[in-house]
Amino acid sequence: MSNQVSQLFAIVTSPTESWLYSSVESCKARLLVASPYVNDAFLHLARKAPPSVEKVLITRTDLRDFAMGSSSLNTLCSLASDGVQVASLSGLHAKVYVFDNARALITSANATQSGMRSNWECGVAISDPTTVVQVASLVLSGLGAEEPPVPVSLNELVSLRRPLEALRAALPPIPRIKAPEAPEPIAYGSFKLADATSFLRAFAGWARVTLDAVLSQPNDRFSLSDMYATCAPLAARRYPNNRHVPDKVRQQLQKLRDLGLVEFLGEGNYRRTVSA
Repeated sequence: MSNQVSQLFAIVTSPTESWLYSSVESCKARLLVASPYVNDAFLHLARKAPPSVEKVLITRTDLRDFAMGSSSLNTLCSLASDGVQVASLSGLHAKVYVFDNARALITSANATQSGMRSNWECGVAISDPTTVVQVASLVLSGLGAEEPPVPVSLNELVSLRRPLEALRAALPPIPRIKAPEAPEPIAYGSFKLADATSFLRAFAGWARVTLDAVLSQPNDRFSLSDMYATCAPLAARRYPNNRHVPDKVRQQLQKLRDLGLVEFLGEGNYRRTVSA
């Protein structure tokens, strides 16, 4: 029994890319990856899979991650352009790699150059098909999150470039030492934008209306009813014929959450991470 168990589970240490590249070569149907941070090291890995392989990446789309260099928006755009299905999961911390229903790796290694090559990482590889299917199902459902990962199109990713550049320009000096490709999601806290007007202009449509309402709140913490009250006159001016303002506000708040600009506190309460 112990020999059978040892064949189904194995320890994988650095460099993680050795295990990943050996697995991608035999991948036939699906490559599924969950990683908070991603850069071109994963792009190279994904391109090693046969064209017929379905490729799915679940990651964070927090603008602050991109601004601090922990993850790469350009890489996500390239992946989406290659046909990889990119989905956003706010608060993601797990790193999971699944190849078909045959092999999975649960590890500390992000899908980055440091995570795959140079950091000292450790994980458990699984080759029991039943367990691999369970792991894949958990990843696709959001690992217990209240909402599943949200698909993000190439156009949506490209549209984040302007807000990202505006955020980089508006960020005040951050009193912290940045380790490249930080292995843990960063607790950013709240900060005041140096140029809130330019940052707001980087958004369009309902995203701008909702973000304007967020920045207009008198306090960092606010409720959904506060947002409705603030958005109503803003929406009336820009979209006088729209009768679904509450639905639009909730939808855009979810997007702002995924971008790291708003945090959900539960029970209809929120906290903004940026202020004017």
